[in-house]
Amino acid sequence: MKPTITINVLLLLIITSIFSCKPSQYAFQKEAPLQITRAYFNNWTTGVKIGSVGVNIYFANLIPEQNITIDSVYFRRMKGKLHEGKGLYKSRLTKRLTNAEDNALTTTGFFPFKLGNRECAISYIENGVTKYYKVEYVAEKEGVYYPDGPPND
Repeated sequence: MKPTITINVLLLLIITSIFSCKPSQYAFQKEAPLQITRAYFNNWTTGVKIGSVGVNIYFANLIPEQNITIDSVYFRRMKGKLHEGKGLYKSRLTKRLTNAEDNALTTTGFFPFKLGNRECAISYIENGVTKYYKVEYVAEKEGVYYPDGPPND
């Protein structure tokens, strides 16, 4: 009688764990309600006194459908808010800041995606739910040097 109870308990645990599984909240959408014609980035550095380095990332002609809000970009273990500009969305991602600036590193902590060196993820909000779309290729452009720090644009 003991083996039957053990088997029943084991089956109950397996069934419970199967039904309690839910899809990751960071799963990529196969199709996104947005269009991108081109994605590109350039590395940037600042003078020694400022001590920051990072990436500017751009999405040309990123056009979301109605009721879609473009939110953030995830690239090379960094995350940043996307801001709408003239015909594009952009974000300035910072890799390292000096201690004097009293800022946390954007490259530390939880990063929800495994992305290749030329891949990124865009988060967007659709009907109050945050969703993610993977961009398979981001082209690299020539780097930029900001002697006095990146501009506030």
